[in-house]
Amino acid sequence: MSRTVVLIRHGEAKGKKPGQTDFERELTSKGAEALRRQFPRALSLLEPTEASELWMSPAVRARATAEIANETLGIETQREIEAMYEQDDDEFLDELAQTDADLVVAVGHIPFMEDVCGMLCGQYLGFSTGAAAAIEIGDSGRGRLLWFVQGT
Repeated sequence: MSRTVVLIRHGEAKGKKPGQTDFERELTSKGAEALRRQFPRALSLLEPTEASELWMSPAVRARATAEIANETLGIETQREIEAMYEQDDDEFLDELAQTDADLVVAVGHIPFMEDVCGMLCGQYLGFSTGAAAAIEIGDSGRGRLLWFVQGT
């Protein structure tokens, strides 16, 4: 079964405040606004089905980015994937191999998104904040880059 995987880097995040962890960093209002402008057009080629899944790093900025992306996509099945925050490529790829989803939209961080993109389709792209890459993965497990939209 072929599937489409869309890798999205989270939007522009605020700097760490004293006593705040990296995990707790939020999107800037400018970053959230940029995603709301960009995602309707950037994600318009996707056609989510009931078998689609939205995956996200559990970090605050990634969850917020996923929520904004889902304003356009309307995907019901949503999962936090710890491997995305932990930068665990192998665990993420194992999760991907086990899912029955026809479309997986995954929101995370760099260098993780860049690394996974390279592993899936051989294209090592520089993901700015809000960037998105769609990769079609065939039955062979090899992928090809369908499109890439640079973020803000």
